[in-house]
Amino acid sequence: MKILTASVAALLAIALTCRSQASQVVITSPNQGETHASASIENRGLHWNARDQRLTAVITYSNKNYESPLVHPHDDTLAFALPGVRYDQPGNVFYAMSKGGQRTPIAKFKPVLFGKKIQMLPGTAIHAQQLHGDVSVKLVTGEPDPNLHWIDIHQ
Repeated sequence: MKILTASVAALLAIALTCRSQASQVVITSPNQGETHASASIENRGLHWNARDQRLTAVITYSNKNYESPLVHPHDDTLAFALPGVRYDQPGNVFYAMSKGGQRTPIAKFKPVLFGKKIQMLPGTAIHAQQLHGDVSVKLVTGEPDPNLHWIDIHQ
């Protein structure tokens, strides 16, 4: 009985893994940015341009944590388009299509004190990779930590 239970559990785990990998979405921004190699993310957010139907990740990098008499504080605000993201206004959900043709929800508008902001859904993250000051961005679904939405990668 233990072997049967373990076998069923293993098959279920494999099936769920395959399903989550099949519906995973990775959107690489065609935009590149440049900042100081010692800068880190100071501020970040998503912006929806309704006229152009485009979602953009906006990231501000700052070197203020590395300020010294020889290094003056400097901020760089960079914008990275995320092509292929659509907004379903009646459902209040941003989504992208997976390779299998599935509609994958990634974010929604959330009301705040003076308007609304875009909140990523659990399992969706922005990977901001900085390599010697050159910045690239990817939107990824299927992240193992559902509460980790912004991942700052320095190399």
